[in-house]
Amino acid sequence: MNKSIRFTFVLALLCTVMSSAMFAADNAYLYLVHGIPGLDVGSTYDPQFPVDVLLNDEVCYIHGFSFGTITGPLTFEPGTYDVKISPANSLAPCSNSPLIDSTLSLDAGKSISAVVALNSTGSPALDLFTNNFSAVAANTARLTFALAADATAVQVIVENSATQKLYTYTVNPGALLNVALPSGNYTVEVNQGTSTLVPATGLNLFSQSVTMLYAVGEGKNGTVTLQTRTVRNVI
Repeated sequence: MNKSIRFTFVLALLCTVMSSAMFAADNAYLYLVHGIPGLDVGSTYDPQFPVDVLLNDEVCYIHGFSFGTITGPLTFEPGTYDVKISPANSLAPCSNSPLIDSTLSLDAGKSISAVVALNSTGSPALDLFTNNFSAVAANTARLTFALAADATAVQVIVENSATQKLYTYTVNPGALLNVALPSGNYTVEVNQGTSTLVPATGLNLFSQSVTMLYAVGEGKNGTVTLQTRTVRNVI
């Protein structure tokens, strides 16, 4: 095996609430997000479009990873990894021809989100975003929004449910919005021009938390959704 891989699946699958104190400076961390619904690949595909993830042509790391799932934080030794993502094969995992063949560089002490998504030509790709887990002040929350959907620039509208104050941001394809907001209850809406891609959706931004939103799917066929992961106690 070219790389030693250490798993942190148990905590990630049991709970979305975790402490940033888990992160050690000599490790690299990865969140993997499945953002391609089967309908965006073809009408005969399973809507959940399960895939297998092969690392370095040796380790079938994840089997049957389905649309809308976020796995992580996964812990790795820093380094460069070859990643092949293929349609799931339950009898022989990771044996199908890859839809995505990419290289992933993971640095010590850093956290990356890798989103299985569609690029601007509608082809499967791996979109990478750097996560910000620096300390968050009391009574404040950090909101990040990754535009991994096959869409043009979008408008993200965040409204504080108590004060009705609006926060409006423009996010370009492949970009990551990173903002600090007062903690509290909000709604978030995503528009592309005059079209609503994601209607107003409730969002609880906890004090000293990081809430990561990933917009995935395809704008032209109305399959854009938001995938969400919240990390608490980022102090």
